[in-house]
Amino acid sequence: MYSKQDAPFNIATLSFKDKDLEAAFRLDFFEKNLPLYRLVLILGAFLYALFGIHDYWITPDIWLKSLFIRFVLVCPLLLGITLFTYSKQSRNLLNLAMILGGFIAGAGVVTMFAVAAPPGKHMCYASLLLCLLFYYRLRFYPAAVLSWSLFILYEVVAVWEAGTLTPILFSNTFVFLSFIIAGLFMCYTMERYMRSDFLLRRTIQKQNDEIVTANRSLEKEYNERKQAEEEKLALEAQLSQRHKMEAVGQLADGISHEFNNILTAVIGYAGYIQKKMDKGDPLYTYAGNIMAAGQRAARLTRDLLTFSRNQLIETTRLNLNDFMTKSRVLLGMILNENIDLSISVSDKPIIVHADALQMEQVLVNLVSNAVDAMPSGGLLSISTDMVDIDRGHQHSGGVAEAGKYGRIMVSDTGVGIDNAALAHIFEPFFTTKDVGKGTGLGLSMVFGIIRQHQGFIDVNSKSGKGTTFSLFLPVVDSEEV
Repeated sequence: MYSKQDAPFNIATLSFKDKDLEAAFRLDFFEKNLPLYRLVLILGAFLYALFGIHDYWITPDIWLKSLFIRFVLVCPLLLGITLFTYSKQSRNLLNLAMILGGFIAGAGVVTMFAVAAPPGKHMCYASLLLCLLFYYRLRFYPAAVLSWSLFILYEVVAVWEAGTLTPILFSNTFVFLSFIIAGLFMCYTMERYMRSDFLLRRTIQKQNDEIVTANRSLEKEYNERKQAEEEKLALEAQLSQRHKMEAVGQLADGISHEFNNILTAVIGYAGYIQKKMDKGDPLYTYAGNIMAAGQRAARLTRDLLTFSRNQLIETTRLNLNDFMTKSRVLLGMILNENIDLSISVSDKPIIVHADALQMEQVLVNLVSNAVDAMPSGGLLSISTDMVDIDRGHQHSGGVAEAGKYGRIMVSDTGVGIDNAALAHIFEPFFTTKDVGKGTGLGLSMVFGIIRQHQGFIDVNSKSGKGTTFSLFLPVVDSEEV
């Protein structure tokens, strides 16, 4: 319980000094005591009606008047207030309704006391005390208003009524005062306890809310830090991969130039020897084989130069939709009979700066890999669209610049790529194919070509569920498009 100095409510009326807190308590009190109020009203109406039998035997001279008071005025009023408690307005008006019902019930008893003849009239006093018992389930303030109002009403009628003997008046007044003081003390103590309990529950709830809010804040901060840490690790991994790719590219560049000089001499001398030989010479074929091998090595050199971004490209304005439509025949020649090809293009033109021949080489490599990934057949889907990339978008080679990009998606329903291999697929000479079935330069060349076009690649693959390569190329004339 609160001390007199610490109590946040008025000691006399028990009302909280904070209006919002008082309104919250009244609502809480109403919700907790509403079922009890309904029971009190129904029980009060029942007892009030039951005392009609008492009137028949004790005050037969006013029996008809008492029937009118009990069954026409008071009992219907109490039952009406009971029904009123089910309405939405009862939250704000229930105290007033209870005071009205209680006062009318008590005033009815006082009226019967005034009009009844002795000695029966003095027995109505017991009914008045019974009414008070029901008031003490109310809050202290309404109960005090009702009790003292009926006390004053009774004293005025008793003094005004000449038939009340002085000893009886004194005795009734003394009992009446004792009853009111004892009842209000009980009512006061009960409400003060309920207010303290309400404050305690409210404090606990507030602390719980603060703890929940703090927990959510900590959880949010933890998730943000965890996400930031994961993003940091991903960026570090991508940066490491990019440095590794650049190092491999520089190595490939140096090797390619040096190797290209050697191949130039080999092919040149082989051609010179072949020109000096007759076609019927047995060694003529060997010289031709040397030249063919040198030319294959030269193509390999060009692939390495493409990966290292040192191969010159000739870009033009290229509509990806038209490019894909024209590539259908070329791609169809690569596919097996048990592979279905589906090509869908955007309904809007997608204009990029690109080298058409190199883009064909990219498609041929991706489609060839898709065919190898679907030995039992499947579906190869190729589509184009235009997307907006937000700043900070992460991809296989790093972080993309924000802007509009034309996207080519190549999807197969093949065997897929496991996570271990997925991190290395763009490295030169890395291959998952059997020995002799692949050089490992296909995807590295695709990576180099797309990077030369200022684009990037995203790969999505799972073992047994196919693979999707998404090629992103910057769009030009985006305002017109």
